[in-house]
Amino acid sequence: MRVLVVTQAEKTHMLSMIPLAWALRAAGHEVQVASQPTLTDAILETGLPASLVGDNHVLYQYLTFHTFLQDAFTGEEEDEGFDMGSVDRPETLGWEYLRDGYRDFVPWWWKIVNDPMLDDLVTLTRSWKPDLVLWEPTAFAASIAAEACGAMHARFLWGMDVTGRMRAAFLRRMVEQPPEEQEDLLADWLGERAARYGVEFSESLVRGHATVDPCPKTLRLEPEPQARHLPVRYIPYNGRAEVPEWLRGAAERPRVCLTLGASTTQRFDSGRMRSIAELLTELARLDAEIVATLPAEQAEELGPLPDNIRIVQYVPLHVLMTDCAAVVHHGGAGTYLTALYHGVPQLILADLVMPRYQFDESLLARGLVAQGAGLQLPGTEMSAGAVAEAVGRLLTDPSFRHRAARLRAEVLDMPSPVDLVPVLEELVAAHRTEGAVTSEGRDARVPGPS
Repeated sequence: MRVLVVTQAEKTHMLSMIPLAWALRAAGHEVQVASQPTLTDAILETGLPASLVGDNHVLYQYLTFHTFLQDAFTGEEEDEGFDMGSVDRPETLGWEYLRDGYRDFVPWWWKIVNDPMLDDLVTLTRSWKPDLVLWEPTAFAASIAAEACGAMHARFLWGMDVTGRMRAAFLRRMVEQPPEEQEDLLADWLGERAARYGVEFSESLVRGHATVDPCPKTLRLEPEPQARHLPVRYIPYNGRAEVPEWLRGAAERPRVCLTLGASTTQRFDSGRMRSIAELLTELARLDAEIVATLPAEQAEELGPLPDNIRIVQYVPLHVLMTDCAAVVHHGGAGTYLTALYHGVPQLILADLVMPRYQFDESLLARGLVAQGAGLQLPGTEMSAGAVAEAVGRLLTDPSFRHRAARLRAEVLDMPSPVDLVPVLEELVAAHRTEGAVTSEGRDARVPGPS
């Protein structure tokens, strides 16, 4: 069969889908990756063919240079706007709160990243005729393009299913409202765009015919009963990487990875961590080797550092984590899931990112802390000394490593991408014969791990 993997032009959204794409390719299927032109090099580095569609989106230019747009997207105060981290707390999800969330996200996020590639993407699917389209949760254009050519399609989550949970809560609240107040900007937008290509709006445009979920059951948001849920083991992949010589042997001291999410924090820095130099000085007091990934311009400003601090601009996390005793990061899903895979205790500093721009960072942190496999520091407590103290706890209290090892075992027990291939083949076959995928209120039956 032919498989099209679709992402908007955000590299981190694409990376988690590549192991499944290669599992499909190794099984003999044709696979292409489609995105906007700015992602060309990142796609080609995967070894898979790239199909470039539409124009580059300008979301970050808008958020950076247009203050009025930031206000429209988030509210003027830091605590205004929809908090994605609240989707696991039903009592906070009132009708007006959810409706206003869509008033922010649809025009100032999802339209901006999807509309520039929609026409070309539909042209691609109608000409190449994929049997299966896999798309990351913000690439709604892919669901329209899939249904425009009759393909089965599935969302591939790169973290918690916050958009799916938000949608389910929104629909429940909307039916409680008088008909004249049942505003649904997401359905209006997707319905209008889909109608251009003869596609009728349905909830499958929002959530796919199925959802591929790499979060282990202990930590994930439980899927809605009507959803077809496909668990898959997360396989760490960071793109093209060269293993440096210093990583080829075991560390002489406990190794701590400090990675603050350069792309995210550069765009949405909260200013909570005022001095990287001060943070590194405090961490250097620990009996540990600190490996910090920093952009070149930040590294150049640091000056002389203690001998147990190693600064690198980039290192493949899936290689570094194999010999780490702890990791400190901003809560990005890729780093989080990579640490889970390797059984590494984590310290999450979610508030390094302005709360208004957080996605699932606080959800991930709460789940990890609840399982005893890590710690989090809120913005009000995020001093260099507090970070160093928390890392010290992770290094000296064996319970964190034991519980992280338990989560690693759960991850390894999930179906691998190879195991998922025959399941997707069956779903595509059913879609061809029935014209639709029958929903089931349980996890799809996926063979055991390989």
